[in-house]
Amino acid sequence: MNKNLKTYAFILSSLLMSQNLWAQTETEPDLYSQCLDETIQEQHLPSINNAVVDVCSEHARRIYEKQIVQLLDQIKKTGNSERYSNIMKSQKLWKQYVDQECQNAGDYIGSPMYGFCPMSEYQNRVKQLGEYVN
Repeated sequence: MNKNLKTYAFILSSLLMSQNLWAQTETEPDLYSQCLDETIQEQHLPSINNAVVDVCSEHARRIYEKQIVQLLDQIKKTGNSERYSNIMKSQKLWKQYVDQECQNAGDYIGSPMYGFCPMSEYQNRVKQLGEYVN
């Protein structure tokens, strides 16, 4: 795939994903967008770039990863060992899926997806596990 097509695909996918992020409720912080705004302002950058995407994606992914661990701990504390075991099975499969899917996205769309894709998937997993807890 030529460089212009990759750039276009990345911009298009970023726009589509950002629309999904904007659709969140106002009470849920958008960690990624907050990081983008703060980093661009602190670094006096004219706009977003691949390095900012990488830094902010990693920052948000680490927070979502901690939330996933907390939610799994909450599910474990319910005392339903079969339910917890089943969720842990799906968690392992989910992680394999994310790793492969995000590798595909990075290879096809471009390097910013290596960070953005996992962050987005982890964010979705937090919501999904939150539904299991509630």
